[in-house]
Formats: sequence, C-alpha cells, structure tokens
Amino acid sequence: MEEHPILAGLTHADLGRLRALSTLFLHEKTFEGADGLELTAAMREVIAVQACLPILNLGMESFENWKTVVVVPDVFIQEHTGYDTAGVVHEWDDDSAGESWDTGPVVLSWKDVEASGWGDGYNVIIHEAAHRLDMLDGEVNGRPALHNGMDPAHWGAVFSAAFSDLKKKSSRNKHRVKIDPYAVEDDAEFFAVATEYFFERPTLLRGEYPDVYALLAAYYGQDPALRVRPSPG
Repeated sequence: MEEHPILAGLTHADLGRLRALSTLFLHEKTFEGADGLELTAAMREVIAVQACLPILNLGMESFENWKTVVVVPDVFIQEHTGYDTAGVVHEWDDDSAGESWDTGPVVLSWKDVEASGWGDGYNVIIHEAAHRLDMLDGEVNGRPALHNGMDPAHWGAVFSAAFSDLKKKSSRNKHRVKIDPYAVEDDAEFFAVATEYFFERPTLLRGEYPDVYALLAAYYGQDPALRVRPSPG
C-alpha cells in the first residue's frame, strides 16, 4: 500500500485507519471492469486506498452516495451538449479519464489510475472522490458539506478569489501556471483539482493559494504538507 509517494509520511495510526477504511470500501462498493478489462484484487486495492485517503478523518459515511466503481482500460469518449449565448445547441465529444454521476457509478480509466499517486499533482481517483464529497450537500458547486464552525461565505470568497486568479493567469499563458488550468472549467472542477494538489503536491498548493490550502486542511482534517520529506541537499 505504501508504494505511492502520496502515502509517505503517514503515521502508523494513519496507515492503520487507511487500511481499515480501504477494507470497508472494498467490502461495501461494487467494482466492475468494462470494455474487456478484468479487474484483479490488486487493482481494486490501488483504487480503494487512494479513494479513502481524502476521507481518512471524515469516515466512510462520506461516501454514502458512492456505490459502484466502473473501470475501463483507457480514456473514454464523453458526449456533451450545451447552449451558447444565442441559445444555439452545440454538441461535442471529449476524452475523459474519469466521470461521476449524481446517483450512478464513478467511472475510472485504469491507465489514469496507474498514473495517479506519484506526487506530480495528478490523481483521477482523488479527483472523482472530491466530486462525490462535493455532492453531499445536494449541490455540485465546489463546496462540500462543511463542518460546524466553517463559514460558507468565507469558503466561497477564498475559492472564488483563487479561481479568478488562476483563470487570469491561465488565460495569459496556461503552460506556465503551476496548477492544472482544467481547474477553471467551473467551481466544482476547481475544488476537485485543488483536492488533487492538496494530496499530491501540498507544498505547491500551499505556496500558490495558502487560504485554499488552509480551508482544505480544515475540511479534510489533514495537513499533507507536514508529511512531505524535504529534498536532500
């Protein structure tokens, strides 16, 4: 379980709770392979461990709205429909590494699962887990059901300011921003991408958007930056 760098620095107690949550996740959730993919026990465990890292101090009840995990071999085509300002309908297709529906399964690309957990800022499992947490209050708006004492107005102000800043920077040169510009698709994606960086590259997120980091630390009950080992030299 500890082979992924994002798990380095967890205490023995943390690892014990993570193992227990992962075991419960494997027991409670239904896993399905699709498009010819045969899921092994090891593949299920990789997904379960990383899915449970965000809820380490939140508990399995946070995933009460997540029943099924569908895993496909590679990125899949997702169809979109939207309206422009003139009311004209547009349809387009996108490649997707993961997808989450309100009452349906979470779909994950195994290729992208294999690319997750290595401390480079990308984690499709944690990204989709964040979307599930975002849905808990009935709205997918970039704000999960906050704990007592956390101010929704403050959350909104902090995340909106960071969203606007990243959008401005990415519009100038998206190749130079340090946070994946996919975050500025909408508020929900900003929360999901910020959560990826919170666990994958916590010191980077804390450096770029310290107020966002502080709110995520309060929500998740974790401070991953403290687990990062300093570079030698």
